[in-house]
Amino acid sequence: MTLTLIFKPQLSKNGGLSVWEPAGAPKWLELFNPTEFFANVVIEHEYVECTASAIQSLVVFKKLYPGHKKNEIDNCITNAVRFIEDMQMLDGSWYGNWGVCFTYGTWFALGGLVDAGKNYHNCLPIRRGVEFLLKSQRDDSGWGESYTSCSTEKHIPLEGNSSNLVQTWWTLMGLLHSGQAERDPTPHHKAAKLLIIPKWKMEITGSFIKNCMIH
Repeated sequence: MTLTLIFKPQLSKNGGLSVWEPAGAPKWLELFNPTEFFANVVIEHEYVECTASAIQSLVVFKKLYPGHKKNEIDNCITNAVRFIEDMQMLDGSWYGNWGVCFTYGTWFALGGLVDAGKNYHNCLPIRRGVEFLLKSQRDDSGWGESYTSCSTEKHIPLEGNSSNLVQTWWTLMGLLHSGQAERDPTPHHKAAKLLIIPKWKMEITGSFIKNCMIH
């Protein structure tokens, strides 16, 4: 049953997975969006986060039941990897639909690609994603991204060169997925020292449909 729920949404030719039902309706239907501030709510869309999470689930399933639906699972993972790589932005990041924003999406994308068997040395998208995260590190050694990135679809740092606790954790996990600690642990060590300092204030880190934000 669980495998069916994963396979069924992946009927899109691009290999991505959606949330509720297979994506495939023409995108021009979004022109009939009756809301004033919700975006992309008329038709179903594929998402990097859903796709990466499905890859990770299928990889675990393969280890537990190596002979069950092997071809279907392998094809699903291959197509999902292609989708994630195709969705990478020019700056090396991935747009996140359920969190703020490119920090969140890049964390998921790196985890999915690595669990699918890719690594920093054999996968250019992973190297580009890592470069994006490292370049985004703030002067205080943390990471911070503004919620305005969601609506503008462009990475916008937090004002005042400040960092965000949650986004710093997301980034560290993404870098750990990629093996950054083995290449150069310095960014991790600096960020870890920052995380133990009780100076954090709450920032918006959750989002959905581009314009709805969650603390």
